[in-house]
Amino acid sequence: MMTEIIILILIFSGVFLMFIASVGLFKMPDIYTRMSAVTKAVTFKVGLIVLSACIYFDSFPVILKSGFIILLLLLTTPVSSHLLGKEAHERSAPLWRKTIIDELTNRRKNK
Repeated sequence: MMTEIIILILIFSGVFLMFIASVGLFKMPDIYTRMSAVTKAVTFKVGLIVLSACIYFDSFPVILKSGFIILLLLLTTPVSSHLLGKEAHERSAPLWRKTIIDELTNRRKNK
């Protein structure tokens, strides 16, 4: 009974984080902040749901595969997000109007 409650909490936490990511996708002002919000939430969401699968199945092969999934997710998501942001910057995607400094070009925006 306690195991099912923990699994439900983990799954609903993951679903809630996905909801927050979708809200962030529509509410954030530019592509860079949108990407940041979605990347962080999705990484954590998938981690929670995979962890709930580990608890549910409670077998070594599932735990090993789940750990591998989480490891790959933690390694690939930040890299892909960085590359997408860099490509958006190279294609001159507009920055939010309240952005103070553009660190990739080391330019300060005029206020």
